[in-house]
Amino acid sequence: MKNNKKVKILTSGTFDLLHSGHLNILKNAKSLGDYLIVAVSTDELVKTYKEESIVSFIDRCEILKHIDFVDEVIPQTKLFDYEQFENIGADYYVIGNDWEDNTTDLGLNMLRESGKLKFFPYTKRLSTTKIKEKIIKNTKMSKYLELQES
Repeated sequence: MKNNKKVKILTSGTFDLLHSGHLNILKNAKSLGDYLIVAVSTDELVKTYKEESIVSFIDRCEILKHIDFVDEVIPQTKLFDYEQFENIGADYYVIGNDWEDNTTDLGLNMLRESGKLKFFPYTKRLSTTKIKEKIIKNTKMSKYLELQES
């Protein structure tokens, strides 16, 4: 008799200003199993570890729900929530290798010790932070040029 158990994969993140780096991690995560669950950081959680997101939690979730290889979108209220991982019954937790050297987060360490944590390459040339910086730089340049013309 065949084992028909679906392999569940959990990944998480902010997914603000969605770009191809986000799509890369999601595709890589999906490649490990049959069912991809994406935990999206709530606006409140984002404020605890980085600059406030541009796109609201509700809108970030809505965008992710429309990606073909994403099977389910859930809220993430705690970074590397091992309890959430266990409750979902996920087989693997996938994140970018930019977190690989972090040994201070308890949940991340518990995932690491479980043997169910998988790191995939972080897309270094792209990041939401870099996109925001470019927008700010271009906005400042536009305002400067406007002042020069007046």
